[in-house]
Amino acid sequence: MKKIILSLVSFGLAACGMTTLQHYPGPAKTNNEVAILSMWLDNPDYKGDFYPADLKVSSHSINGELLQSNEQIAVLPGEYSFKVKCDYKGAVKYHTYQIRAEAGKNYAVLVYAKENECQFQKLNLLINNERFEEL
Repeated sequence: MKKIILSLVSFGLAACGMTTLQHYPGPAKTNNEVAILSMWLDNPDYKGDFYPADLKVSSHSINGELLQSNEQIAVLPGEYSFKVKCDYKGAVKYHTYQIRAEAGKNYAVLVYAKENECQFQKLNLLINNERFEEL
């Protein structure tokens, strides 16, 4: 697996310090019982007129059910079709990830801006809240 090491202080993280949206019925479960779907901004090499505030990422839907939020999302283990929306200076793109979610894991969607449009990286795992590992 390809490893991406990131400084979590660098360049804007969509999931940093956010609350978690529960996407299952019943009471909240522990992090060891659910999987987390999170969204992150990554632009280490972008040059030009890039401003982090111009790049926005949010969920659009899970398994076809509309769920528009910029919070990370807790789901029960299982199979998910996770559609993500990215907006860079008004240019909107969507990407759908097929995820077989396992309890205790954080599935990270990373987006960046390149040539004035959103780009989606492959799905990653967030390891110990300090690095990403490409799936």
